[in-house]
Amino acid sequence: MTAQGPERPALRVGIVGCGLVGRKRAAALGRDGLVAAFDVDAAATRSLVEGYGGAACRSLDELLGHEPDVVVVAVPHDRLADHACTALEASAHVLVEKPAGIGVADVERIARAAEAAGRRVKVGFNHRFHPATAEAIALARSGRFGPVLHMRARYGHGGRLGYESEWRAERAISGGGELVDQGMHLFDLSYALHGPLPLHSALLRTAYWPMEVEDNAVVVLGRGDGGPWTLFHASWTDWKNLFSLEIFCRTAKLQVDGLARSYGPQRLTVYTMGPALGPPEVETTEFGPDDESWSREWQELAEAIHAGDGRPLAGDLDSALYGWRCVEEAYARHASG
Repeated sequence: MTAQGPERPALRVGIVGCGLVGRKRAAALGRDGLVAAFDVDAAATRSLVEGYGGAACRSLDELLGHEPDVVVVAVPHDRLADHACTALEASAHVLVEKPAGIGVADVERIARAAEAAGRRVKVGFNHRFHPATAEAIALARSGRFGPVLHMRARYGHGGRLGYESEWRAERAISGGGELVDQGMHLFDLSYALHGPLPLHSALLRTAYWPMEVEDNAVVVLGRGDGGPWTLFHASWTDWKNLFSLEIFCRTAKLQVDGLARSYGPQRLTVYTMGPALGPPEVETTEFGPDDESWSREWQELAEAIHAGDGRPLAGDLDSALYGWRCVEEAYARHASG
């Protein structure tokens, strides 16, 4: 028994894809139990279950035979939709990592499978669940500082030797470059703040890495006739991991820096303007060094499944669908010159 009432029953969880993200998901399960895992790399499967329990499976079908309540799908992008649909057809709820496939058609396919199965699908947009990011968006949407004017974000990867040879550099597997990789998180954060703003413009460049996909993307979202807008730059040539999110309201700026660990500790700074403008009041909140986003995101999904009331999920198929529509339009414009 807790102060909020009786504890919910533990969920039985299966994980498909036992790499870095799969391990983060396993570590975030808390009181819910890993019952089975599968990866095409048998050694990765064994390593995951040795650390977190459960059966080491040799196929997705074998994993589903353990009757998990929820299946986490953490595989390369071209396999996300197939595995998510298979899990839904087996009556499991699904947490599918972003971007939930390699295009609009994949996301729509998952949505149809979820509706047919009557099961929930959460897309892995964990950046909504970093405490500073969540608080900044909530403050902006509260109206405390007047209407939201615009959002500006930078998200950069430091790069590593051989990056051009990884699967993210192959369009057939990834669905695109940095616009899809880190850009999808920024589409989701803009969607959380503004709703589905249309794509205004996009600049795509392959500036450094010898690869077929873009390593830099600059995107503007917004309507041409006015209203709020978003500007973001996602880059694989930042050389030092970087995350910066700024939300500009009529009477304040809310600034988030860092994502914990290699991106630096997360910090929320609120710059509040006075009636005479001039130097603002500055209030800074520092958050801990640990990345809480994975466990916070999992907890939201687990509670929604237990409640069974169809409550909305933060970062869902609608957000993934919005992101992919913008991405596909950006690529089409780029291809046409």
